Amino acid sequence: MDFIYQAILVVLILFITAQIARKFFKKDTTLYLFILLKTKGLKETIKKISKYKFWDKLTTFGIVAGFGAFGVDYLIREKFSKSKRILLFLLSSILFFIVYYVILGNMLLTNPIISTYGSYIILFFCATMGLSGFTLGGLLVFSIDIFVKIFAGSTPCPGVGVVIPGVKIPKNPLFFPWYCWIILIASAFIHEMSHGAMLFKNKMKIKSVGVILAGILPLGAFVEPDEKEMKKEKPKNLMKMYSAGPTSNVIVALFFLIIMLLISSPIQNYTTQIDQNIEQGLQIVAVDQNTDLCGNFFENPAYGKLQVNDEIISINGNEIKNRADFTKYLDLEKENEFVVKNTDTNIVRTEVIEKSNELGRIGITANTIIDEDYNVPKRYNFYKILKDVLFWTVLLNFVIASTNFLPTIPFDGGYMSQVIFSDYLNKKNNKKKRMKKIAKFFGYLIILFILANIVPYFI
Repeated sequence: MDFIYQAILVVLILFITAQIARKFFKKDTTLYLFILLKTKGLKETIKKISKYKFWDKLTTFGIVAGFGAFGVDYLIREKFSKSKRILLFLLSSILFFIVYYVILGNMLLTNPIISTYGSYIILFFCATMGLSGFTLGGLLVFSIDIFVKIFAGSTPCPGVGVVIPGVKIPKNPLFFPWYCWIILIASAFIHEMSHGAMLFKNKMKIKSVGVILAGILPLGAFVEPDEKEMKKEKPKNLMKMYSAGPTSNVIVALFFLIIMLLISSPIQNYTTQIDQNIEQGLQIVAVDQNTDLCGNFFENPAYGKLQVNDEIISINGNEIKNRADFTKYLDLEKENEFVVKNTDTNIVRTEVIEKSNELGRIGITANTIIDEDYNVPKRYNFYKILKDVLFWTVLLNFVIASTNFLPTIPFDGGYMSQVIFSDYLNKKNNKKKRMKKIAKFFGYLIILFILANIVPYFI
């Protein structure tokens, strides 16, 4: 209930600040709870960015990244015969399936809350529909999983959630640190400026550009195109304009992923070396019988054997001084021999613990025994924060991209999907009618999936 009261208070504050801004400035300075701060300087910056030559290639890549084999078919449909298009569709689907299997296969197939068949459904959607398929397939799989678990009498996690950095959302296992606000704002700026660059490049009018504020806090940027002019624009140009935003987030995610992969090993080596000097042992503070993860219960092999206030002396004959030693010497696939000393009784004993559960856990929480006299180097904390910031930058930009490619309004993928999939409908109807049918189909489908995925919030 505390969270609900806090949420209501935040909404009231945003409403009041928006109304104050509306009263003292122009009416169009507000959008519901938010304040729109318009600026000409940002418009000039976008205009300069639009002159770079890479935009056409970038947005073409985005159509493929966003819609997979269907995106490829859209790009080649005027150049090849129907039989060649079918062949290329199959070949590109196979190729994309392999690519996504390499990138996401391990994460999906080893995930204890996603079934094997569910993982392959998501990979199939990724292959045929790209990042839009990743989100759509995920919504479908989690919808099925939620209702299966509800009927089985367990409590599943919601399939969708709101990202509020620094706030723990009830029933959501993910917690986003406060500095994710900065990442989200920067990512939103890049996203909107990319849309604006393509508008300028295709000589489409931009009515206004500016910053979105929640109270006095910046949330991101906005680009307001001329709606009447956009209706007259060629679908090809509009496709690239809509593609530009989420594609820029894909590029940001890939860029920081490469950096993270390049520096993670040396950073890990350095921080591990410092940890070995700081940490002087591990002491168990909790032993759980089961681990409950989104309606899945996993038995913990340490329950009934290890105890609270046991200090871990060795694992499989190897001395344990820090977390790195624990991770190194604990064999997740086999039995492990623990030698522990209980600090309450001073009794030293040996316990054999079965292999870890499907989560790769044995069911203990251990705190490190810290050497208070050790002087921690400043760059140690900097490197740890840097590694976390890189991780959240990659994850959040990936989420922004895959969400914005969703094939429904108001997301960028809404218009893109109408253009791409309307070509497969009966040509007896004109283009507008076919596009409306696609919009309705995906609109109702995604609303249904989202409703199914938020059910756990109410049980």
